[in-house]
Amino acid sequence: MKLRMVDRILAWQPRRSIRGVKAVSFEEYQLKEALAGEPCLPESLLVESLFQLGNWLVILSSDFTEMALVVRFEEIRFPGRLWPGESLRMEVEVQSYRSDGVVLDGRGLVGARTIAEGRGCLAMPVPLADYQDPDALRVLFSEIYLPEGGPQGSLPDAPA
Repeated sequence: MKLRMVDRILAWQPRRSIRGVKAVSFEEYQLKEALAGEPCLPESLLVESLFQLGNWLVILSSDFTEMALVVRFEEIRFPGRLWPGESLRMEVEVQSYRSDGVVLDGRGLVGARTIAEGRGCLAMPVPLADYQDPDALRVLFSEIYLPEGGPQGSLPDAPA
């Protein structure tokens, strides 16, 4: 499992929330067009982007010792479309954070327009090293963490 659907992490608070960005590339929107749909990011990739941002929150909150596997979600809606060249501003908030499960709500926006929103995503924390190389993820995080108003590529001592 690769965490490549989040292009930037803008801010995060351990066990509380995380904000990030997903930009639509040519290859992603072409997937929908090739299947006789409109040239937009498919809903499956939209929800995967939100899941991955939530997973980053679990990884960061555990200091790269745990990640999360999605068990279920209560509701996901797609009231809008993400078009080529647009960037999705994503927000994920923790509703409950326990050792046996994390419940997350999230949404993706372009400006004031809601593109995707979900609630009640239950994810089970598991050892990160069983699925990913924690050191490689630290490097990836240093490349995509761009705190609003801060330097690119730095690992924070204390999250924003």
